[in-house]
Amino acid sequence: MLKVFAVTSHPVVFCLWAFCTGFLSLGVWCAINLLYHVRLARSTGLPFVILPFSLLGAPWQLLQSIVVPVVKSLPERLTRSWLPFLLFNEFWHNGYEPFERLKADTFLAVSPGGLILYTCDPDVNVQLFRDANFGKPTELLSILNVYGPTITGADGPESRLYRRVAGPFFSEDTLRRVFAQSAAGAKVLLAALVRPGAYRQLRTLSARLSLNTLNQVAFGHQTDSDLARALAFQDNIPDGKTLSYSQALHGLVEALGTIFLTPRWLLRLSPFRSHRHAAMCYSELGSYIDQLKRARESTLSEKKSAHGTPSSSSSPSSSPSPSQDLLDLLIQAGASSPSTDKKATTTTTAVTPALTDAQVTGQIFLFMFAGHEANANLLAAIILLLACHPPVQATLQRDLDRLLPGDDDWSCDAHHHAALMRSTAGAVVHEALRLFTVLPVLPKRVLPPPPLSPGSDSGDGSWAHITVDGRRHPLPPGTVALVNTSATHRHPKYWPQRRRPATAAAAAAAAGDRGKRDSWSDVTGDPRQRPYAVVDFDPARWTDAIGDGGDDDGGGGGEGSAGAGGGFLRPRAGTFVPFSEGARGCLGRRFALAEACAAVATLFRSHSVELVTGGDRRDGEGEKEEEAWLEARRRAALALSEGTRFTTSLRVGEGVPIRFVPRTK
Repeated sequence: MLKVFAVTSHPVVFCLWAFCTGFLSLGVWCAINLLYHVRLARSTGLPFVILPFSLLGAPWQLLQSIVVPVVKSLPERLTRSWLPFLLFNEFWHNGYEPFERLKADTFLAVSPGGLILYTCDPDVNVQLFRDANFGKPTELLSILNVYGPTITGADGPESRLYRRVAGPFFSEDTLRRVFAQSAAGAKVLLAALVRPGAYRQLRTLSARLSLNTLNQVAFGHQTDSDLARALAFQDNIPDGKTLSYSQALHGLVEALGTIFLTPRWLLRLSPFRSHRHAAMCYSELGSYIDQLKRARESTLSEKKSAHGTPSSSSSPSSSPSPSQDLLDLLIQAGASSPSTDKKATTTTTAVTPALTDAQVTGQIFLFMFAGHEANANLLAAIILLLACHPPVQATLQRDLDRLLPGDDDWSCDAHHHAALMRSTAGAVVHEALRLFTVLPVLPKRVLPPPPLSPGSDSGDGSWAHITVDGRRHPLPPGTVALVNTSATHRHPKYWPQRRRPATAAAAAAAAGDRGKRDSWSDVTGDPRQRPYAVVDFDPARWTDAIGDGGDDDGGGGGEGSAGAGGGFLRPRAGTFVPFSEGARGCLGRRFALAEACAAVATLFRSHSVELVTGGDRRDGEGEKEEEAWLEARRRAALALSEGTRFTTSLRVGEGVPIRFVPRTK
């Protein structure tokens, strides 16, 4: 007793004693939890790796900025078997390599914080996407719920409700409108891209095109004139606003994590300018969304009054008319959904909103954000990839000349849409999506078993299972599963590198000076260029397929390849998953593919993109010109590898000197 009193009477000694006691208690807690989770992992029968932290745990999120530099200073042999699984922002760069080292495509990561399933096995991917025993980890995806609940941040009946409301919009008629609008917008973008120095804002310009296309088709908002002003960075800022609509949205996307984690009032009072700007973006974008809603509500109310009867499409399950857009469906679902009141007379119905006002606002923001963010990066990546691959660009343009003959403006119809999606244009889009997928991982969660039903054989309370190489493995409820799309899309078994780069000497001997371009040894020999996406870019893998069958958009699905019906590859199920897969996959998948394909066809039908060399030598300097071009390609490849980062989505590096020039036919 006297010893305890002596310790507590000296503040320094007491603090040291408290720290040691707390540290020891934490160590004991971690050891007990780790042993428990190791036992759980062994019970599944899956291979596992032990990690000091959980990738998704708060301790790692708070400490990784301090811990990672220290750990990376250690010899690689001590960390390469486990550190890559804790570096979320490097998942894309690491690709399949960590799985190859472990010699397992599906395994568990065990830590004191719990279990996480990592997989790039196509069969396991399909099970996670399609089996009802696996849902969404909504607490991880709720970062998008800054204005209200969203389809991405919800699961179960709530998510299905949002899909029923929005799903009818993504029809064939909408795809035709998307294709036509994207083609028209790409012409405006082209006028911006030919300006000197436009390459410095390549992704920003692509984002503004994609946002304008989405607004016109989905929300009946903005025009081509608005796009021209946005691409000239002369956005119209209404009275009472500090930011334009696109500035507010893009600013919010950049600060999404800060806005999600920090109370709004604290952001406004923060001494940091970035915090105050984030608060302004949030406030002004919310105001723009509210104005958009109120204007459409007024329009629908006037139409309803003119017809004298409620619109039949106010029910989320009814089909939209061709003139309705996504905003119509969301507003109508938020206004009323008729349901019969059992207590009412036969002539009376009770009207209940299908969606709350916050839910409507949440969906509008979600589609604004997700509907343009991914395609902005995709188009920027395609442009840089084609600049590095002149032969692929030439093949694309020959296809466009064949499918879109004549110099007159071409319109989008079912023939053009289908033909382009199954041509080199569609192949370029799909191959770029394979290499620069929207998200490096797609998360799932093992749902708890259904409760036991008295007197029924259903709901036996057993754990969910996955089947790996023919063996069933139980998974504890609550386990988060991460489908690593980057590793899946670079799995050598399903996506082999069809042309192995030869050595520079051998290639030069076989092809003369051009051998230096074809060997790619200047890129593959540089470890900073991992994962060598530019070298692996091979759209011909999609059009050289032999077999039969095929998807309408080449988006994958069944096993095998498409051949006679257009020769377009159908990836094996689970091997190409940029938009997830199955009934719970991304609603906007075909929207995004049609938009990207139309933009690519428009840009490269009349123009070519080329790398700008250091001395701007375009011809006449022989070997020096070739060396300058190779150096420019190395810089571009580096921007597409080391320069690629993950924030709210995968983003390629900017600032690669390129130029668009008219084609010489």
